[in-house]
Amino acid sequence: MKIRKVQAFGATLCASVVATASADVIFDNIGAMDGSDMVIGNMHASQDFEDAYNVYDIAAVDDFSFSGGTLDSVSFILGGWNGYGGWGGIDGYIVNVYSSIAAAGNNLAGDVLSMTFGSADYNGFWGGENDYMSIDLGGVALGAGDYFISVVPINQYGINGQTGIGMSTIGGDNGYQANPGGGFGFGSTNPTG
Repeated sequence: MKIRKVQAFGATLCASVVATASADVIFDNIGAMDGSDMVIGNMHASQDFEDAYNVYDIAAVDDFSFSGGTLDSVSFILGGWNGYGGWGGIDGYIVNVYSSIAAAGNNLAGDVLSMTFGSADYNGFWGGENDYMSIDLGGVALGAGDYFISVVPINQYGINGQTGIGMSTIGGDNGYQANPGGGFGFGSTNPTG
C-alpha cells in the first residue's frame, strides 16, 4: 500500500498511503512502477464477501506510523483467483484504519476509521502483475500514532471469484490477515511475514 499525507498537520502487503500538500509518502510497499518489487504470483486475500459467505470476510492488513494530519489517498495492487474477472466486477472498497491488529481481528470495520467507496481509480502506467488501484480519501484527518490499515474490496464470490492485495519484497515482514468470522481456519488474525 502507499499512503500520502498532507503536510498540514519478508512479505508485506503491497500498499501505499499518500498525503497531498507536499505529497509526503507515509509508507510505500509497492515500490517501482515496473512491478519489480512485487512477489510474483502471490497475494493476500482481502474481500468483503456476499452475506452467504460472511464467515470468510477477510482483510490484508499492514501497520504504519503517522505524525498526524490528513490522508489523501491509498494505493494498492489488486488481483484475484477462483473466477476473478477483474476490478470491473468489484462493487466497491472499504478502507479501514485500526488501533491494533486485535481490533482488526475483532471486526473488519476499522475502530479508528472506516470509509466505503463505490470505486477505485486504475493506473494504466503500472508495469507489474495485476492492477495498480488508488482511492482518493478526500483529506481525512488522522491524529498522530501507530496504526494498521486495510483495503477490502466488496466483491461477490459467486460472480467475481476471490480478491487479494499484492505482496512486495520491500517494507518488512509485519503484514497480517484478519478474518473475524474464522472461516479460513487460522483464527481471527494471522501474521503473513
